[in-house]
Amino acid sequence: MPTAASLVALAFIGLSTFPSAATPRAPHDRLAAACISPERTGTYRVFASKPDGSQSVAAMLVLENIAGCLEASFLAGDRGPAIIDNLSVSGDTLRGSLNVTGNPARVTFQFNGNTVVGTIVDRRQEWRVEGKRTT
Repeated sequence: MPTAASLVALAFIGLSTFPSAATPRAPHDRLAAACISPERTGTYRVFASKPDGSQSVAAMLVLENIAGCLEASFLAGDRGPAIIDNLSVSGDTLRGSLNVTGNPARVTFQFNGNTVVGTIVDRRQEWRVEGKRTT
């Protein structure tokens, strides 16, 4: 049994030498300062493209009710998921800040029934977004 205990101790010591991944912020920590009531939730399948229609990318816009607060995420192809921060809602318009490429981008989404249209603006880059609710 002492050998097994030694192996377990060595395993824990060995694991502690690996660099740990950055701990993601808990959504509740971020939302404690400004909680927006989740009047609209659901998943939207969207396509983001340049204003001229080129470079179209399929993505998902996910609006969730987490502990009574609105949480918005944008999931784009090879970029992975990104949380939309600094949310504000005015009528049928959702605004926020999105960081997919390493730079914060301004996002605006306008909802009309089961459809959504919007823009993502990152410095001089602009993407048009449009899609439909799936759930």
